Order: sequence, then structure tokens, then C-alpha cells
Amino acid sequence: MQYAPIVIFAFNRLNSLKACVAALQTNIEALDSDLIVWVDGPRRDKNGEKEKVELVRNYVKTISGFRSVTYHFSEENKKLGPSIIDGVTQIVNQYGKVIVVEDDLIASRNFLAYMNFGLNRYEQNQEVWSICGFSCKMKVPKGYQADAYFCPRSSSWGWATWKNRWLSCDWELKDWDEVVKNGKAFNRWGGSDCFGMLKGWHEGRNQSWAIRFCYNQFVNNALSLFPVVSKIDNEGFDGSGTNCKQYSRYKFDFDTTDNKDFLLPDSMDVNKTLLRQFLWYYSIPLRVYSKLRYIIDDLRMLL
Repeated sequence: MQYAPIVIFAFNRLNSLKACVAALQTNIEALDSDLIVWVDGPRRDKNGEKEKVELVRNYVKTISGFRSVTYHFSEENKKLGPSIIDGVTQIVNQYGKVIVVEDDLIASRNFLAYMNFGLNRYEQNQEVWSICGFSCKMKVPKGYQADAYFCPRSSSWGWATWKNRWLSCDWELKDWDEVVKNGKAFNRWGGSDCFGMLKGWHEGRNQSWAIRFCYNQFVNNALSLFPVVSKIDNEGFDGSGTNCKQYSRYKFDFDTTDNKDFLLPDSMDVNKTLLRQFLWYYSIPLRVYSKLRYIIDDLRMLL
């Protein structure tokens, strides 16, 4: 099997990046995988950030345990969204596929095996938009045998895709009037927050690449593959992340096994029971509760 390249997007968190790399190195497939690390540039108005970014870059130059290690250091602060779009585009043009990890993610020991297995299994199936490593906690229906399931809406926490899917995306969403017309349908498809996030990007309130990726998936009527047991632990909810709070509504079970004998679904049918659970994590009641928790946590930090 030819393994997909792994790209890590990093910034100013040395310890997080070290933990991310160490977790990937526990995957035996790392030895036969190319690793590319993209490090964003420091923000000019943040005192001490230049030094933090420099520590990250110095560490990146010492990474081993992969077939090859290359790196790209940005002189300016591009921010995560533009960095991922630019970086992934370059990599898929070279390799045809890619596995993407951010520096606050901890992979299971069978993460690379699962991701590569999914990439190879569904490469020719245009109905599959991405392979996702993270999955929220699910109660598997009785009789459901597969180790993964299909749902709409991709996850940005450890994911993979192919060149033809990625390059087909309209990142500028040029026909915005058509996007607005699709707003309600987009929410029904992927969760109550979908169009709001997309509108936030359009109005300059966020630079999310992920919600635009999901919108392109929506208009292509495609699905993403999720593991029943998550192969990713997101450590970004420790308060150190740029885009994450300390509380997360995304509960999950983390795979601590070495199992690499995966049973993936043959049918593209979406299991209704799993879909209801999937959409609950993006529901209005849970989102309101999360916002209240964010406010409480912020107040505690001030006391």
C-alpha cells in the first residue's frame, strides 16, 4: 500500500506539536509516510509570539520517524483557513491525496491505518467527500456491524481527502445569492449552525475553510466517513488554542486499541439512528448550552 502524505498545520504551541508528532509516531505506518509541516508566521501585535514560533520551527527541523520530513515556514501570519487551503492544494497536486492534522490533535495508534484504508477503499467513489478521524460519542444501533458510518458534513479534526474532491471546491462561493437560497437546506443537511458559520465567513467574521468545504460537499450531495470509535483526541480545549474554548460539547470515546482490521460499510445508505445522534451535536439546544458554558468559563477566568 502506498500511504498518503501527512500534513500538520502548526503555529506557536511547541508542547502541543510535540505531543501531536509523538502520537503519530506510535503508528507503524509513519515510517513509510511522508510528513509535511506548515508553520504559520507570528502576528505582529502579539508580544513574545515571534519567539514562540521560532521555538516551534527549530523543533520541526529535528523531527524524525517518518519516511521523509519537509516543512514550510510562512513569514507572514496567514491564519489557519488560508494556510490550510494553500497548503492542502499544493500537497494534493503533488500526491493526489492527503491526511491533515492540526497541532492540537492526538492520534490513536491505528489512526494512519484507518485513514489510509478509507482513502484506498473509497477513492473511486465520488459520493465520498472525505475520511474523518474524529467522531462524537455514538450509541451504535443493535445489529450495526461496521467500524465506521456515513454522515453528511465533514469534520476538520483529523481528516483526509483526494485531489479531485479538493480542487472541485469553490472557495470564494461566487454565486452568494444561490448560497443564501440554499441556507435552510444546508442547515437541515449538516446541522443548525451551518449557514450561520458560512454567513460569518462571507461577512468577514471568520476565515473558516471547513464550513466552505462542507458547503461544497453539500452541493455535491456527498458524504463523509466517520469511525464508530474516534481515532482523534482534540487537546485544543485546554484554553491554549486560537479557535477553541475550554469546554467542548463534542463528547467522544477514544480508540486505545491496536485494531487495524476495519470493517467499512459497503452501502452508501446513512443510518437514521446514527444521523440523529450526529445532528444532535449541532442542534440549537446543545449550542445554546455550550454558549452559556463559554460565558461561565470566561467569567471564572476574570474572578
